[in-house]
This record gives sequence, structure tokens and C-alpha cells, in this order.
Amino acid sequence: MLLYISIYTIMRIMGSVKGMTPAYYGFNRIEKQHFLQVLESGTDGVYSHAYIIEGAYGTGKTDFVLFCASAILCSGVERPCGICNSCKKAASLSHPDIHFYGGESGKAITMREVRELISSSILMPNDGDKKIYIIKAAHKMRPDTQNALLKILEEPPESVIVFLLTEKKEAMLPTILSRCRVITLRGESDEKVQEYLQNKYKTASREEVLTAVRASGGSIGQAELLMSREKLDERKKAFDIMDTLFEGTKSDFIKMIASEKLTRDKLLELIELLERMFADLLGYKYKSHPLVLLSGEDAQRYGSSVTKRAISLMGDAVTSCRSSIEQSGNINAAVTNLCIRLWELKG
Repeated sequence: MLLYISIYTIMRIMGSVKGMTPAYYGFNRIEKQHFLQVLESGTDGVYSHAYIIEGAYGTGKTDFVLFCASAILCSGVERPCGICNSCKKAASLSHPDIHFYGGESGKAITMREVRELISSSILMPNDGDKKIYIIKAAHKMRPDTQNALLKILEEPPESVIVFLLTEKKEAMLPTILSRCRVITLRGESDEKVQEYLQNKYKTASREEVLTAVRASGGSIGQAELLMSREKLDERKKAFDIMDTLFEGTKSDFIKMIASEKLTRDKLLELIELLERMFADLLGYKYKSHPLVLLSGEDAQRYGSSVTKRAISLMGDAVTSCRSSIEQSGNINAAVTNLCIRLWELKG
């Protein structure tokens, strides 16, 4: 988040030197450009006091709303300039007129915090003429908390702007939705996600990056999560199992599965990866959808000697194993049965 802003600041400084004035930066550029146009033209009307920023996990909602806050509070000519005191404070998350609520460990804003927000909203801003309240994980707010928040949306002080960040606006009460302007963030192109990951994870292999890109769905946050050491190790285990199943011996396959000493939750995560891989494999055989975890080379190796029906039944077996474990069944028995079934179907 801070990285994007600092890069933008550099862009602004470079732009002023070269006579350039970039109007937006980083991710969600179209949405940022549109927000600036609306801000400059003053066409936002009665909705200018409240916004719902909707987007899936990792689509850059916090980055986007900080951009908006910087633009609103900026004292420069081109907003946000990135170099005025207000922009610098926003970039360092130390601006006294930008207030965050909710989002701690994924939790929603509480009733007590809503009352605190409403009480503080009547006070004048510290540095400029606006105070900005950013409420994260708004889709997790209880109905009574949302109703309490209505007070500030129905009778907003002139100096207050509220941003509600949500993964699904459908979770918001109609009375909240009707009082906010909704801006939807849809994620980035595969090319942009790949460029970002390659710049950030310079020691990662090309295949690690491409796998994260395919599985991210355009979400930068999801792509970063997939590039974590833990997630990379999980995917390696899943690929090792697939390699041994399709290219190894029965003895090697059984030994590999038996050697995996995982907790119930970790085992479920591994099985979900295998489900995704078999779905990829079936999609490859039918040419029905783009690959997510498997590359074309992987799909060719695994699927060259197996029928479509066998792959479909293998995927069903993995799903059945997951269901059994989720229902607190015998983990060892479920995994053993899965191994036997997969090997039989492979033929």
C-alpha cells in the first residue's frame, strides 16, 4: 500500500521535472482517473459525502481509498500532487484527518466505534476542510451497527466524507446503499499482475509467478498471498503428488502420501489444491476453460494417458475425500481410500 504511494510520489516529482503531470498511478487506474474527473468537475452531487468501494479480496480497495483521500485533502494544483504536506502525511498513514475503522484481523467496526465516529464527526478537521472516515470490512457489519451508522449518512456534517470498503455490497442494508455512491473495483489484467509479481519477487521462478497470476483472478492481494513461502510449499506438495501419481510407481505414491504429516486444516488445503488441479486437467481435455494451477505442459504430462471419464472420477474421489474429512470422519481412512481410488482410476 505505502509502496504504491511512494512510487506515485516519485512519478509526480519526475513529472514536474519533465513537464509531465500524471493523473493517476498504480492499480485501478481507470477508476482513479474517473474519481479525479468527478472531483474536479464537482458533479458528484448529494453523494459526495459517502462512497461504497466494492471489490473482491486483494483488488486494491485500501490503496484506492487512500488515493481518493489524498486527492480530497491535497493542497497542490494537480490532485493528488504527492509532494504537499497533506499527501506526505496520507502516504505515511499519519494524516490527522484520515481515520480508519474495522478491518483488524478481518473484524467489522463495532457499535462502540460507530458511536465514537459519530461523536468525533462534529469536530472540525485538524489540517484542512474535510475529515475522512474509512470503514474496512463493511460487509461484516451487523444490521444494528449499519442502522447506527445511518445517522452520519443521513445528516452528514459538511466536513465529513465516509468510505465503506466491502467485498460484497449485497451485504449492506438498502438504506445504506441508497445513501452512498458505489464504485466497483474489478481487478487487474494478468499482464499487470505478472509485471507486479516479477518486480516484487525477483528470486521467484517464472512458473511460480505464472501459477500465482493464473490463480489470482486479477487480485493483487490474492497474488501476493499465493507467492508466500507457505503457499508455494503447499503447491509444491500438490505437484509432487500429481507427479508421483501419473509418472511414479504405486509404491512411491503410497510412500509419499504416508509421509505427509499434516494437520486437518492443512490437509484440507492440500486436497483443495488437488481438486483445482483435476478441474484444470478435465478442462484441458475438454478445452472448456483456461488453466488455473496447471500449465499446459503439466496438463499434457498428466492427461496424455488418462481418459476424460477417469479424470472426472478422480476429481469426484478427491471431492468425496474432502467432504469426509470436513464431516470429522476418519482422516487416515479417507486418505487411504483416496490413494487406492486414484491409483485404480489412473489405470
